[in-house]
Amino acid sequence: MDVTSPELARGAVAAWTSPALDGPVYGEPLIDGGQVFVATENDTVYALSGADGTVEWSDHLATPVPARDLPCGDISPTVGITSTMVIDPTSGTLFASGASGGGRPVEHWLYAIDIATHALLWSRDVDRPGWTAAAQLQRTGLALSDGRVVVGFGGNFGDCGTYHGWLVGVPETGGGATVAYEVPTARQGAIWAPAGVTVDAAGDVVVVTGNGSALPGRPFDHGDAVIELTPQLTERQYFAPSDWAQDNATDADLSSTAAILLGGSQLFIVGKEQTAYLLSTAALGGIGGQLASVPVCNSRGGNAYAAPDAYVVCPDAGTIVQVRVGPGAALARGWTWTSPTGGASSPTIAGGVLWSVDLDASVLYGVSLASGATLFHLSLHTGTPPHFAAPSAAGGLLVVAGSRAVEAFR
Repeated sequence: MDVTSPELARGAVAAWTSPALDGPVYGEPLIDGGQVFVATENDTVYALSGADGTVEWSDHLATPVPARDLPCGDISPTVGITSTMVIDPTSGTLFASGASGGGRPVEHWLYAIDIATHALLWSRDVDRPGWTAAAQLQRTGLALSDGRVVVGFGGNFGDCGTYHGWLVGVPETGGGATVAYEVPTARQGAIWAPAGVTVDAAGDVVVVTGNGSALPGRPFDHGDAVIELTPQLTERQYFAPSDWAQDNATDADLSSTAAILLGGSQLFIVGKEQTAYLLSTAALGGIGGQLASVPVCNSRGGNAYAAPDAYVVCPDAGTIVQVRVGPGAALARGWTWTSPTGGASSPTIAGGVLWSVDLDASVLYGVSLASGATLFHLSLHTGTPPHFAAPSAAGGLLVVAGSRAVEAFR
């Protein structure tokens, strides 16, 4: 969310379209210091001028993995950098995580790039001992916590092979020991929400997991759960819906979106399970311990929040639903926006407007936060944006990435 761009509430016009990139952009663009940073499935990181979209520098980091070398999946023709990168503004370092292969065994690497010089400061293999690297996908956005880069893993689309949900913490310096958390399922339990993991002011990390392998009648296995970890990635507490085992059995991932910290010791989460939950961060509540819940939809990607309301994307229906939070520990549905062209993806709030892309129609919509009315309809020229694409906003720019280019609006 960017509240520094009131001009966007009065209208947005196309500012620039970047030159063609060497692959599709699945992660959300980052905007910092007058530059726009994007990474492609060809394992290339670009810095674009925020003024006109020209390429100021690019670093090709590795040879990506041909899609045919993975046991399943829906990213093609190659899998490289899929997740949203992260910037440490204090050190001026950009961190990116990518898969590499191309005739060699699949590996997952974390890269640190000096933004000022675009020099590669260090790179480090983050694969875990004994796992099947080709079955693990690094989809969830990167985060920073307590001097570490936090990298989450799940499986490829199709849930094939033997994979586990993992979270790995790598020192920002590149040296020293890593810390790690493995979701304690027999298999699966992916940490894959495109919007990333959630880090609070104390450095505690909140992850949301996908289907575990325990079916009804078996002990709880931390699938389809919200889990709070210390900065050292030690489990502190968790929440799971009462029907977690049925969610495991029916692919009703809770982890398809990220947890949203609301302030006032409250947390909001909704996923493929179709129910929105309000939780207490002081006591997540264990199994069935939510403060409130309300039926919404199968939500995938990322959602938005501007007090007192959450805005939930429902891609199957092509809608966004306003969920009113409060007063107190309460949730209630508000308005529903229906896309004029039938598609909706992860929303972003900027300049007092909710922005969402219809992926198939290549249209960017601006929606009134107050009423859910369609305010703006802007054509995109970036190629079909990938799954779960969310616009980025900062410093008066609204940026959308696609399958071949990046486009900005002011």
